Amino acid sequence: MKTHLLAIIFTCIASFASADVYEAWDFQLIDGDATKNIALFDSAKAIQEKLGAHIEYWQHDVNGANVIAYVLRFNNQTEWAAYKDAASNNSEWLAWIAENWPKLQPFLVTSYAMGNLFNADAGTDISEGKTVAYMSAWEPTDNSNNLALAASIQSSIAISAAHGIESNVYLNGPSGIFYIFQMDATFSDLTEKFQKRNASEAWQAYWTEAQTARVGQFVRQAWITRVPE
Repeated sequence: MKTHLLAIIFTCIASFASADVYEAWDFQLIDGDATKNIALFDSAKAIQEKLGAHIEYWQHDVNGANVIAYVLRFNNQTEWAAYKDAASNNSEWLAWIAENWPKLQPFLVTSYAMGNLFNADAGTDISEGKTVAYMSAWEPTDNSNNLALAASIQSSIAISAAHGIESNVYLNGPSGIFYIFQMDATFSDLTEKFQKRNASEAWQAYWTEAQTARVGQFVRQAWITRVPE
């Protein structure tokens, strides 16, 4: 198990995993108006989907900053690479960048590219039918490491799965930050599953152990809502 986890993590740090590959670009609201972001997103989406990207918008609150994430999904790293090659030589996309990036760039919060850490079968349909998500981000404690934290996270998502909670884990490359996304149709559905999981003996035993032998520390969290494209 440890050898398998180590191989997965090494692959993610070197680039990112080969399944469910995505880029996310988080932007603050332009002049406090989400419709301005969406208008620019829509114009980019029209071009990028022709080049092979699957596009989604997600709005969330992170550390008090209301942002909209522009997400590009790919089934695997090969599709991602083909898209990058096509986009870098596409005159329509290069013209869009020249005209519109100066409008968006001042509102950029962060961007990242990651792949699914544990679900090798995941693809661009991973969020189909899902309209809400809970994201939590974790990093190793000073006396821990990525391997120990990955094992702990894998144990936690196994318990969550037993209570109907779909979890997908991503590693943000050299930063060593693990992102856990748990998605569902509604906040009520997701919260009900969380409550049942949290009341279970398995979760309480896991959480007690996680608090006494800490291998990870909390970075941030967000409740996220999908924005219709």
